[in-house]
Amino acid sequence: MGEVYRAADPKLGRDVAIKVLPAEMAAAPGRLERFQREARALAALDHPGIVSVFSVEEAGGIHFLTMQLVDGETLDTIIAPGGLSLSRFFDIAVPLAEALSAAHERGIVHRDLKPGNVMVTREGRVKVLDFGLASRRPLDAAGREQTAAEQDPMVEVNVTSVPTVVRSPDMTEPGTVMGTVAYMSPEQARGGKVDARSDVFSAGVVLYELLTGERPFQGASAVDLISSILRDTPPSVTELRADLPPHLGRILRRCLEKEPRDRYQTSLDVYNELKELRAESASFPPPVSPRSGTGARPPSGALRANEGSGAAAGGGRAIGRRPAVAAAVGAAILLGRPRAPGRFPPHPARRKPRTRPTSSGRSPCFPSTITRAIPPRTTSPKE
Repeated sequence: MGEVYRAADPKLGRDVAIKVLPAEMAAAPGRLERFQREARALAALDHPGIVSVFSVEEAGGIHFLTMQLVDGETLDTIIAPGGLSLSRFFDIAVPLAEALSAAHERGIVHRDLKPGNVMVTREGRVKVLDFGLASRRPLDAAGREQTAAEQDPMVEVNVTSVPTVVRSPDMTEPGTVMGTVAYMSPEQARGGKVDARSDVFSAGVVLYELLTGERPFQGASAVDLISSILRDTPPSVTELRADLPPHLGRILRRCLEKEPRDRYQTSLDVYNELKELRAESASFPPPVSPRSGTGARPPSGALRANEGSGAAAGGGRAIGRRPAVAAAVGAAILLGRPRAPGRFPPHPARRKPRTRPTSSGRSPCFPSTITRAIPPRTTSPKE
C-alpha cells in the first residue's frame, strides 16, 4: 500500500503527509496512469471529513502523493472495552457517515473502511483516511453514479493494489479480494463487484465495534472470519447494552444485511437515520441499565430525610412508608370534619344507639346485649 512520511512543504510553510507509491507499481505504466487518475479524482473531493490530496509528485524516479497531515488518533486506539458512550458514538458516527456520503456522491467507493483508516483530530473532527483501495465509478450527465451495466469495466481504478497473501485478519489483501478481512462485505469477501453499499456494510462493522468494543464477526483465521461474515448474524447491540435506544440496533442490523439490496442503498440514508436518532436521544434520557440500579432507590440520606419529615407530620412515625396507616389517618380526618346543619344526614352506622333503661333505671355505658338502633322520630307538620 505504500509508506507514509511526515514532511515539510517549504513553499507554503506547512507540514504534509507523503505517501510513496511502491516501486513495482511505479514500474508498470498502466498502473501508474491509473494511480494518477484516481489521485485527481480524490483531489476533487472537498469535504472536511475526508483527508485532502494536494498533488501527485515525482522525484528521482519515486512517485508519491502529498496529502493533508492529520494530527490525532485513529479509531482503533479510541475504542474502549465495552464500547463508547452514546454521545461519543454519535460524535463519531454521524460525521463518518456524512464523509462517506460525500465520496459516494462523487462515485468513489473506499473499499477498505476500518478503524485504522478513520482518525479523530485533537479538535474532535472525524477524518477518513487512505483511499488507496478506492475505486471510482463514473458519473452520468446528471452527476449520478453509473450502474455496473452502464459503465466501462476498465474504468474501475485500483491505484495501490499489490498481490499479497493474507496472513492475519488485519492485513489487507489486494488483488481479487481487496480490503481488510474483518471489515469486508459479503460480496467483497467473495471477490465480486462492489459499490457504495459495500462501504455501508463496512461502516456497520465499524459502528458496531464502537458501541460494543467487539467486532460483530469473529474467526481464528481469515477463512473462518470470511465464513462468519457470509453466514453468521451477530447479536443486536441493544442486547449487549441495555442503555442504547432500540432504533440504533435496527440501523446497524440493516447496515449488516448479507444482501446489498437489503441494506441502506446509500451512506446518505445512514447519515440521516443517525442524525435523526441523535436528536431524539438528546430529547429523552437513556433507559437505565438493569445492572446499574440507578434510580431504583433514593439515596439513604434522602430516605432518612423523608422519614424525618413524615415523623414530624405523623406524631413520630413515618406515615408515608405505611400506606394502610396513611389511609386510616386520612379517613379519620374526613370523618371528623363538622358538617353543615341539615346538609347530609348521618350515616346509619354512625348513629348513636339508644338503649332501653335497665332495672336500675340507668342506661349502661356498655350494654351486655346488642340493642337495636332506634331511628330518629319524625313528625309531620301540623295542619
